[in-house]
Amino acid sequence: MEGRIEKYLIDEKGVESEIVRQKLREKVMKYDDIAAEFDEWLDERSYREEGIKVAGYGASDIYKMAPMLDGIGVFNFLVDLRDNLEEAEKIIESGFVVR
Repeated sequence: MEGRIEKYLIDEKGVESEIVRQKLREKVMKYDDIAAEFDEWLDERSYREEGIKVAGYGASDIYKMAPMLDGIGVFNFLVDLRDNLEEAEKIIESGFVVR
């Protein structure tokens, strides 16, 4: 899976920095369930309505609220919800305006 994520980050997102790619890859792979759903997203490029939920939010919910996020952004935000719910909820409440 790491190779697929690396290819996505280089070819589609244009992330030139190896350090940034590594951080993005490690974050999305932190939890097996989130990583597995992201892997499916890489194939299908659609967010599952019945996918995993973190604090009541799924990838499709995040994308509907923040369509400016790309695939890895949506799934990495699920990691943020799991790791720091209070801060992530503030971001949602702000309309995804990060200060």
